[in-house]
Amino acid sequence: MGASNCPETPRQRLIGMLYLVLTAMLALNVSKDILNAFAIVDETLGRSNLITVSKNNQDYAELLRQKAILGEEKVAREFEKAMKLKEISNEMIGFIEDLRVRYIEFVEDASATHPDGTPKSVAQLRFKDNISKSTFFMMNQGNAIELRNRLAEYRAQLLSLVNENDREAMSQTIGLNVDGTFTNTSGATESWEVHYFEGVIFAAGVTLLNKTIGEVRHAESSVLKYILASISRDDFKVSNFRGKAIPASQLVFLGEPFEADVIVAAYDDQQPIEVWWRMGTGEMTSPQGNMIKGDAGIARLKIPTNQVGDFSFTGLVKMTGPDGMPRTFPFHNNFTVMAPSATVAADKMNVLYAGIDNPVSVNASVPAERVSISLTGGGNSTKTGPGTYNITVPENLVGRTITINILADINGKQQSMGSNLFRVKRVPDPVAVLGGNIKSGGKVAKGELLANPFILADMGTDFVYDLRWTVNSYQVTFIIRGIEEAPLQSTSRHFTDAIKAKINSSPSGTSIYFTDIKASSVAGTGTRTLNNIVVLLR
Repeated sequence: MGASNCPETPRQRLIGMLYLVLTAMLALNVSKDILNAFAIVDETLGRSNLITVSKNNQDYAELLRQKAILGEEKVAREFEKAMKLKEISNEMIGFIEDLRVRYIEFVEDASATHPDGTPKSVAQLRFKDNISKSTFFMMNQGNAIELRNRLAEYRAQLLSLVNENDREAMSQTIGLNVDGTFTNTSGATESWEVHYFEGVIFAAGVTLLNKTIGEVRHAESSVLKYILASISRDDFKVSNFRGKAIPASQLVFLGEPFEADVIVAAYDDQQPIEVWWRMGTGEMTSPQGNMIKGDAGIARLKIPTNQVGDFSFTGLVKMTGPDGMPRTFPFHNNFTVMAPSATVAADKMNVLYAGIDNPVSVNASVPAERVSISLTGGGNSTKTGPGTYNITVPENLVGRTITINILADINGKQQSMGSNLFRVKRVPDPVAVLGGNIKSGGKVAKGELLANPFILADMGTDFVYDLRWTVNSYQVTFIIRGIEEAPLQSTSRHFTDAIKAKINSSPSGTSIYFTDIKASSVAGTGTRTLNNIVVLLR
């Protein structure tokens, strides 16, 4: 069996995808729901890692069993490689776990464990949304770079345990490629440590370390299976074959079937097989329950799901042995069913503004290309990229609500992944600014007014949309020595020559009123009347 027979499982790809989807949401204001989602992903990763460790221990035990059956000399080379693999993998995991402890203690300023010695989970962290201390620890203190270097070294050590002609295929299987370049949301390239730890909230950083532990265990599993497969198949007795269920994913959505390939290890692809299975635990010793037929040594197992939770199944593979007699091989496995979920948040604010584009990102636990949205209550959506949309809402919906519904294509059917309610608000009025910096009036010198002879409409730093306003007109009234003169008009943002001349000729103490300031933008129809500005010449 070559290295290419040990690909990353869809379950592991799904878990990795879940983490990346959540990481993409960090560009938004971090809500309690998103922080809780990180805690759920971290918990799921922890359970998945325990399953992988259990399977690795079974494979190490199988190697010991083959050593006892075939003799130490037969498997000496493979056994030595396996022990080296176990040693370097445990060292790598120990380093990451120690880094996780130091990471938590630095950001939390508290112990990373409970009084009973058990480690704290993401859900139990106090400063999940902290960015500054998280980035300082991982980036400024060089811990992310050290982690990258250790992973690169570990990856090279793994490949050294593989035959040279199999290394290219195994390189793709084990992953952990941290020396390449990564692309951010704007298309720019960046290093592995910057991509994953620069400006990342604490909950995401801790979850990534747990994910990295899973990737190391998966890489260990792939190389271990390769080492086991290197033992000559001819030396095995038929009685030592086992049935195995290889799931497409151990995490499925409600309504989707659980799928797995049921095979006999080192199977014979020249003959058909029969598979008997039932839900539950315990080893099946005789054919019972449901029966499916397969050919070429493989049968496709599909178990329907109608409720969430953890489930186990057991079964038996029946095939003809080399002596023509029927042989049976038991198998068992488990899977988890989760309800579909998704989160949608406005990229700029937690509301939709009428009359302008509202960028939103839709994130769900399925690939972005399978996700779409629909609006209830009015408005239009335009897709701008994978999982990103522009929402436009007319002004007549101000004060109402719009529901964004998230849909996913699952097995050719549109399935609801959830929805979110948004309030529609009118874009607030900008503030009239005289000369680029005078908003509330006061005493001002002639030279200051004439140096910047114009009025701008400014939304201020609190309004994060890139919305530009045009000042269309205003009038200027001079009160000189208590006498109000006829107002002068401007039909643009700039002072007219008459206004400039009047300012230049007015004495100290003259009050100047800038009123009826009209401005317009793409945010709706018509113009807005802005605040008055009053200045006193000094």
